[in-house]
Amino acid sequence: MQGMELKFMTPAEVWEGFDACKAPLEASIISCQTMDNFVCEKQTFTADTSKEGRIRICCNVYYDARWQDARPAILLLPSFENPHSQDAVRLLVEEGFVTCALDFCGVFEDTKTAYPSDLSFARYPDCKARLDDIENTARNTPWFVWAKVARRAISLLQEQSIVSRDHIGVLGFGIGAQLAWMVAGTDKRVCAMCAVNGGGYRWAEHNARFLGSDIPSGDVQLAYSTGVGAETYAMFISCPTLAVVTSDSVQCDIDRIGDMLDLVKSDVKQLIVSESCDIQITNAAYRALILWLRAHLASNSPSIEPSMRFEATDGKLYVKINTAKKAEKRTLYVSYGEPSSRQRYWKSFDVKQKVGEHEYVCDVPVYDTEELIVAYATFVYPDSNVISTKTSGIIPAKHNVQNVETTPRISNIIYDGSMGVGEFVAKTDEALLDDNALSVAEGPFAINGITLAKGNLILFRSIQEMTSINRSAILHIDAYSKDERPLNVTVYTYPDFKKYTARTSLKGGEFWQKLLFETADFKSEEGRTLASFSIVKTIVAEDVDGVVLNNFLWI
Repeated sequence: MQGMELKFMTPAEVWEGFDACKAPLEASIISCQTMDNFVCEKQTFTADTSKEGRIRICCNVYYDARWQDARPAILLLPSFENPHSQDAVRLLVEEGFVTCALDFCGVFEDTKTAYPSDLSFARYPDCKARLDDIENTARNTPWFVWAKVARRAISLLQEQSIVSRDHIGVLGFGIGAQLAWMVAGTDKRVCAMCAVNGGGYRWAEHNARFLGSDIPSGDVQLAYSTGVGAETYAMFISCPTLAVVTSDSVQCDIDRIGDMLDLVKSDVKQLIVSESCDIQITNAAYRALILWLRAHLASNSPSIEPSMRFEATDGKLYVKINTAKKAEKRTLYVSYGEPSSRQRYWKSFDVKQKVGEHEYVCDVPVYDTEELIVAYATFVYPDSNVISTKTSGIIPAKHNVQNVETTPRISNIIYDGSMGVGEFVAKTDEALLDDNALSVAEGPFAINGITLAKGNLILFRSIQEMTSINRSAILHIDAYSKDERPLNVTVYTYPDFKKYTARTSLKGGEFWQKLLFETADFKSEEGRTLASFSIVKTIVAEDVDGVVLNNFLWI
């Protein structure tokens, strides 16, 4: 295949001749388990054939054993990182949705998904090498193969007696979210689409939205974007569309997800930004997602469109927002001097100053008029719905903003117990993040610190704090653990996001242990030493289950 001429294909050309309903599915139920009326049927079906054989795909179909009538269904396209979240599935079933978790690439435990040898590039982990590449044609990519598999899974769902065949939605996470855009853009049987941390423009990962170009560079990028790019298929989506993205996602560009929604032809589209870490979304965001599905898949509820915009008046910078209807909570998130959307430091402001019906204004502090400011707003409504605006970016000097804050924004104190949970976020190995994952706990001598029942504590640093740190600085942390145990602290550099880890141990007992870390303590996987704390963007305390941490500071 190497050396073959690159062929440019439009979506119409890519999908010419494909019929998701024509060939027999050859479906079979290979197991069925029931617990507390929660049924899981493991099924297999034939998605397609190649010269070397059949594509057999495994899926788990979940429903409530007590259901007597046909219900709306969700085709769930999982991520590689968390291929199967029982919590996420159970919540969907509890809301009355038949849920089909599709193992399109073979990552489920005890999977029966099998690809013939000539399509091995669509099987995990071989597919990882081909996710952002196209060798000769869009049809020769994992994305096209997976999209065919997903569309055949919709046909499978339509044959289930428990499914209302005219009410089928698609929900994707991570890689599955990228795939969901393709499926919804090619299959009119999709009645609603939700994408969680997947938003196209994969070829622009290192190209900042507000400072760079959105035009593919070179023939390969252009052929990829045109043939299998989610941003291209978004233009063909006419069903209600929801995008959910974490504020610091490494999978989805928060700045470009608004562009994706702008491309969608539907009048019903919504964005939710989850203030959490990486690939996880909060339970609150997921509940809002389910609320949206209930409104736009099972019925045809109207949509509202809140808005946010920058305004410059009398040399000062403001944000004006319109919540469209009464909102119980209005929060503005602002980032300074960070063109890259990955792992931003967001400063939050409660928006309280009302200037009209559903209209509010908020002062935006400016520290450097030449510094890029990026912001978005999130609103919580009385019915628990959550809606966010897309991000907007501004360079104040270009809008005659002259008023600059003189209050220092840099401190050597990163965190102490008086700050509550501070600016920390949590990360666990679950798809959903418990709303109460982070908490304040009392340590020895009645001194408070931050703790986490399970997972990693993560702190994103601002660009300004990074660059202000002395090259010879030492990172100080106080830690309390009842029992002796290891503790790893990992940092990620900016802008290359390389990983360096320092390993230490905690002595068990009723006392605070002082931990001091120098740059020499942090090693990469290749054994290289961290050059300076001034390039560190993210600090992670790993697997801190039950440990109480306090007094993060530079000395």
